[in-house]
Amino acid sequence: MLVTGLVLFVAGANGDLYETSGLTSVLGLAVSVTGLAVSRMRERATGDGRPASDERLDRLARQLADAVGEQWTEEWRLRRLQDPEPMPVRWTRAEAWLADHQENIGGPADLSDRLGNFTAVVDRVPSRRLVVLGGPGGGKTVLAVRYALDALERWQPGAPVPVVFPLAAWQPDRETLSAWMAAHIAQTYPGATWGGELLAAERILPVLDGLDELAAPLRAHAVRRLNAELDPGSPVVLTCRTQVYGEVVEAGDVFTSAAVVELQPLSFEEASRYLVRTARPLRGSDGQRSTCWDPVLTRLREHPGGPCAAALRQVLGTPLMVAMARTVYGDTGADPMELLDGGRFSGPEALEQHLLDAFVPAAFGDAPDADRAGHWLRFLARHLERRRTRDLAWWELRLALPWLLRRLGPVLLLGCVATAVAVGMGEPTTPLAFVAGVCTGHVVLSRGRTWAEPGRAARSGQPAGRWRIPRELVLSVAVAAPLGVAVGSAGSLGFAWGDFNPIHFNAGGRLGPVAAAMAAGLATATMLAVLGLAGDVRPSTMPLLGRQRLRSPVLRVLSVAAVLLAAFVVFAFGTEFVSEPVSLAIGALAGLLVALAVWPGVTGRAAAPVIRRERRRRPGPALLRPLSVGLLGGLCLGAAFGLAHASTLGARASMNADFPSGAVVHRTADGGTYALTTGGWHYGRHPDGTRFVRTPGPVLGVVSTWDGGSYARFGADELRDCDQEPDCTTFYGPVELHLSRGSYTNVRVGLPNGAFADDTELQNELPPRVEDWLYAVPPRRLFEAALTFGLAFGLSIGVITGVAAGVHRWMATPVDIARASSPLAGLRSDRATAVTRGIVVMAFGTTLGVFLLRWLPMSENSMGLPMVVWLPVGLLAIALSAWGWLLVVRLWLCGTGRLPWRLMAFLDEAHRRGVLRQAGAVYQFRHARLQEQLAAADRT
Repeated sequence: MLVTGLVLFVAGANGDLYETSGLTSVLGLAVSVTGLAVSRMRERATGDGRPASDERLDRLARQLADAVGEQWTEEWRLRRLQDPEPMPVRWTRAEAWLADHQENIGGPADLSDRLGNFTAVVDRVPSRRLVVLGGPGGGKTVLAVRYALDALERWQPGAPVPVVFPLAAWQPDRETLSAWMAAHIAQTYPGATWGGELLAAERILPVLDGLDELAAPLRAHAVRRLNAELDPGSPVVLTCRTQVYGEVVEAGDVFTSAAVVELQPLSFEEASRYLVRTARPLRGSDGQRSTCWDPVLTRLREHPGGPCAAALRQVLGTPLMVAMARTVYGDTGADPMELLDGGRFSGPEALEQHLLDAFVPAAFGDAPDADRAGHWLRFLARHLERRRTRDLAWWELRLALPWLLRRLGPVLLLGCVATAVAVGMGEPTTPLAFVAGVCTGHVVLSRGRTWAEPGRAARSGQPAGRWRIPRELVLSVAVAAPLGVAVGSAGSLGFAWGDFNPIHFNAGGRLGPVAAAMAAGLATATMLAVLGLAGDVRPSTMPLLGRQRLRSPVLRVLSVAAVLLAAFVVFAFGTEFVSEPVSLAIGALAGLLVALAVWPGVTGRAAAPVIRRERRRRPGPALLRPLSVGLLGGLCLGAAFGLAHASTLGARASMNADFPSGAVVHRTADGGTYALTTGGWHYGRHPDGTRFVRTPGPVLGVVSTWDGGSYARFGADELRDCDQEPDCTTFYGPVELHLSRGSYTNVRVGLPNGAFADDTELQNELPPRVEDWLYAVPPRRLFEAALTFGLAFGLSIGVITGVAAGVHRWMATPVDIARASSPLAGLRSDRATAVTRGIVVMAFGTTLGVFLLRWLPMSENSMGLPMVVWLPVGLLAIALSAWGWLLVVRLWLCGTGRLPWRLMAFLDEAHRRGVLRQAGAVYQFRHARLQEQLAAADRT
């Protein structure tokens, strides 16, 4: 009703209903967008709505069990825990005050046992909840991994799947346990987006490793969350350092219904046997087998009470230190007798520090970059220490960059290239302003992923049903409004060449073009935010449609049709702007871009194995959410810019006098008026409202006649051509340009002899102030034209971005298959996805833009602006991917010598040599003690 009333009011004011057609279309779209916005702000983060049947749960659990087993079996081998066998870890029941009441636990009082029987010990606890305590390096993580592998070996459908969750990444004060575990499963095992279903059905057995690795203020809060969120009878295994768990119990509470065991140090004989078994053999006397450890162990047995011997015996009671000693001495030619040097090692702490310091050089002993490997690893350890995390994620290395590069690295890199090209062409101002607009918008919109991740509130435990306006949307509107004021302050007050042109500026300096370029950059940043490329950088682990074979013949035909349609559409509409050969080339390029995105799926030449039971989201829901976000963002951005622009132009037009300031106004006998300015221009207005301007001096030109009309041309070149034309005459003298009231296109030239001819080019040579006066329009119409353009421009940007984002989101929907991830696999997947995403976004966006711009109420002079703004998006979509950010990291950190250029190869080598361990898509140092020691060495 409000919209209809507004349209009728405008029609009554104009006296013509036809003049409201553009306003009606824009307001109609605005009403639709309002409904989408309401749905957008009220939507809840839900699943796909399919019932979780037992058969489906069994199938998903089987997939997750296979992925978990594959991951930890490989990690078990790389840690050399099977070479020849794990150390004999033992444990006993912990002190009674650390456990819950016996009636809540039930079961036997004695839980002492050894590593091979840990699964049976957990099964003996009726509550199936067990807390494993121990000192640093005591083997808690190894025990947790061994339990997960043993449980997987005997797993049966219907039983919960054991999954190891490193607690260091959990923020219990911000997100619920179930939401964090579901997110961890989806990130660690790409394709397992249904982890929440298994958690809700109690089909996952959490193995929570490293409560002590949480920040001290969060540990007690984490235990309270565990007690509040886990249902009675839910099996859980939790590991923690003994001292830390005691502090948690004193500050908060015990883990409900959980029995508690404590790992015991290795005995000297157990450690001795392990070191001798794993050391390289040496030829002893009479050909007997000997090792480098034999003299050391003999000395320790003969003099067990000496200071050095006691300290070394204590150190060898920790599994971590035994593993360090094996690598430092058993795998190299170093002599362990130096460990008994009392002058160098005054106690256990000095011995442990020595083993940790010597571990990295020993592990990289035969590597070409052995000398620099320690330097690189110390930098990484220091970086993780600053961030207070243990996860070494390659996509988060950007946080080690300086602030400006950390926020705008890829944008600045591309901006420097574009600016260099612009400087070579002699016009750097506009590209610099555009880059500044992109940077400003990216900084504003990169505060989070409110647009890209609609379920963020639900995952963090906040109510999802309340209305929430994204902060990024408010900030982008706040930035767009001043830019609109700046453009309106320098914009033309007339309809030059018959149309409203928002980028046609008067002689107001460079403010207008700079502000317009910045506004275009802000619109580009908004597109990137809708595409999900603003905010936290995450690698894409979702295979695109082109990465898998299309089994359906219908989809194959549709893919081929998409290629041909893209090429035809771009060619058909391109002929209206460029020549046919150029349009044909552009159409062929558009078809090639689409073909690159879908052709592997058509031919079956997939980069990944064909996956059975592939599930892909329906295109309708996948397109709707990005489209609603794009429309909402584009409308708000266009409305803010358009309203500020239109208001400024309208205010300037209202304050504009009938004649230029300082001119003396005269009246003629027939009721007309005219004025003379100091520049010599003659401004006049006839009684019928026709405006005219007279040149301050004589003009040389010719008049040609063809097809019954006369046309005036100006300049010496035209005079030379006139001699070869039969109906051509010359003139020399002052001329007038006449423009009838209400007309903005039919400019007539008053010749010196009193005759009139149609103007062909003189109107293009008028000074800006003269042009503004001749083409001046009423403030109301100028306001309506500017606002209509702003809304149409914003909606066009929103529709193009929303559809492109929806197409990409549908194509990137993860298949219903879980697989173990790795950092290298994540990098390759993100690289392929980024390149394909850029191609898809560019192809679909350009094709849709050509269609859309023909329908929106925009002038021909303004139709190309959305496409110009859209052109950099495809390249920026590639640059702002996690892979693109890694390139910036390598250019800076590797260029300054802090990391190697072949960074991922180095991290993989460190993993294979046992310095790093792999936890899904991230690396971690083998132990927290090793990371702490390397970070301390980097500080010194």
